[in-house]
Amino acid sequence: MALSKEDALRMLEKALEEGRLGHAYLISGSAGSGVNELADELAGLFLGNGELQVQLHPDFHAIEPGSKSRRLLIEQVRGLEESIHRTADRGARKVAVIRDADRLMPQAANAFLKTLEEPPAGSLILLTSELPEALLDTIRSRCISVHLYSRTRPPADSREERLAAEMKKAFGPDSRADATAAFGFTRIFRDLLDEARQIAAERTKEELASEKAHFGKATEGDWEDEREEVLKASAESEALQERTRLLGLVADYFGTSLRHLHEGSVATDANESLRLIRCLDAVEKLRTSLERGIQEALALEAGFLELILAASRT
Repeated sequence: MALSKEDALRMLEKALEEGRLGHAYLISGSAGSGVNELADELAGLFLGNGELQVQLHPDFHAIEPGSKSRRLLIEQVRGLEESIHRTADRGARKVAVIRDADRLMPQAANAFLKTLEEPPAGSLILLTSELPEALLDTIRSRCISVHLYSRTRPPADSREERLAAEMKKAFGPDSRADATAAFGFTRIFRDLLDEARQIAAERTKEELASEKAHFGKATEGDWEDEREEVLKASAESEALQERTRLLGLVADYFGTSLRHLHEGSVATDANESLRLIRCLDAVEKLRTSLERGIQEALALEAGFLELILAASRT
């Protein structure tokens, strides 16, 4: 179930106080959810230091994409592993943070598996990502997942605006709760994804044409085919990020309602609270299906049907 950053921090702080904190967490969420802020705040608690100072702590170690390709390289991972395997400078605790972990190159991800499975004593490993489904299953399975919903904010673009409008139609108090309604919402959602894919494909085509014009005559061999494959992969990655972002907005719709319900001055409606929790569970189940590689169209149809039924007030 998606949580606010504040609720997630309280949950993790309690686990730390009670000695139940795990050794590795995958903190995920759409843009604006605060995944990196939560990682820093938890690291500060674990090291006994404040969030503002934690990045200066000698036992706090973090890496993030820094190359031109915005990838996390094996050299960075090996450096991080060396850091957390050393004796702590203060106390007995160390923290390792991998920001934008979905940017791990396959070799780098595989190299980190042993450390995730057998971490050094007294260490806490935190991975953050806006695209958790892009991570290897072997990475995700070794981490405790904490998913955040984004803070309430105005729609950032036309796709957000259209999705927000459709959410009100599909999940309002007088909305239908049947297969027809679910398939209608699925079609709208897929249209938004298709638009994002088309834009990414057109940008890829333009970028390849520009590179061919500039470098084509100076290259040899299969450069053009190889570069086209790289750009296509990049375009699909952008589409997956958009899918994750839009699903995050769906979860935010119910998460925000649940938060407002519990912040109210009157007694909480237990039935309404349970309904919203069922909706969040349905979104999380859909997200998991997509992460496991289930065919997108089928996963969306089944997932949104379950969500429509969960949202029914009858």
